[in-house]
Amino acid sequence: MKKRFLSLLCVLALCLGLLPVTVLAEGAPDGQVIYIGNENVTSGGYWTTDSNGNVTAYTEDGTTPSNNYIHYNKETNTLTLYNATIKKGLDYDEDITGGTSINGAAIGVFNQSGAAELTIILYGSNTIAEVGKGIYVLAHDASTGSSSLTIMGNGSLDTSSSQTGIWVQSNSNNAALSIKNAKVTATIVDSYGSDGVRVQSEGNFSASLTVDGGSLTATGSGATFAGIQLLFGSGGSVSGTPTVTVSGNAIVRANGSAGGITSNSSAEVQTAAGTGESGGIVFNGNEGTVYGKVELQEDLEIGEGESLTIGDGASLDTNGKLTVNGGTLNGSPNGDVTYKVTGVSLNKDSLTLN
Repeated sequence: MKKRFLSLLCVLALCLGLLPVTVLAEGAPDGQVIYIGNENVTSGGYWTTDSNGNVTAYTEDGTTPSNNYIHYNKETNTLTLYNATIKKGLDYDEDITGGTSINGAAIGVFNQSGAAELTIILYGSNTIAEVGKGIYVLAHDASTGSSSLTIMGNGSLDTSSSQTGIWVQSNSNNAALSIKNAKVTATIVDSYGSDGVRVQSEGNFSASLTVDGGSLTATGSGATFAGIQLLFGSGGSVSGTPTVTVSGNAIVRANGSAGGITSNSSAEVQTAAGTGESGGIVFNGNEGTVYGKVELQEDLEIGEGESLTIGDGASLDTNGKLTVNGGTLNGSPNGDVTYKVTGVSLNKDSLTLN
């Protein structure tokens, strides 16, 4: 009997193994709330936006807006922006969850007792403007919960704000920002200033930025702020792991009065190519470095006061898209390079061309 029972189990296991496997996407972490343009979208649905940046619930059940809309899928924890414009941040409100912590954010993700996570998918051109914070993802609890934001898609997102542009923060664990194929710009427009991008974890944990394809341009403002800051704790020098990883021919540009890419960790920022077939280019202030094997996918100009260095073991295929206009190119790339000379006066009568 035992042998027959074991045989039946083996047959059942074999049959189950032959069935197609369905991968279920994880939903939002328990306890997480999401606000878009002062609207609570945690339960999911569609919202439309207008040119003034107003976010309005879409009430036509069973249909999808044709353009200028936002969709949150609570089952997969994904937020779709389709040519959306958001010009309203979350109001300060002591009576709502997160209302005193992520106020001012055009897109705000908050979890008081666990992880804070969101994936944003971009279609077309999307804009966040006239707000305090562009995107703020906060795992608030002091004892548990990481924080992560992924921005992907073939579209673009342009954020301009008076405070932090994109802020991913965990008060007790790791924090990570990932960009895949999208074109993302984060600019601080207030003279008092802040970081263009801030990834903030607890001390002794990791704060990571990964850009795989596409681009990230982050511009900070103010004497003590950077384009990209990998921060640990609330300040001071601590031990943490700050990393920047580029792949898929990505281009990262970071500029700020306090530096392009900075960290308060006692360890230096580790910048490197990913594990794929191609790396990327990182401009830390005016100094650009090629990491890994890179083939330019869009026009790149090295302007006045800028430099681009092909790092050890790296290679650059210009694909006819590189222009040196007053800057410096260190290393020998493959492909054509256009050089422009400006500010030089020539006397045609005494000029000899060979």
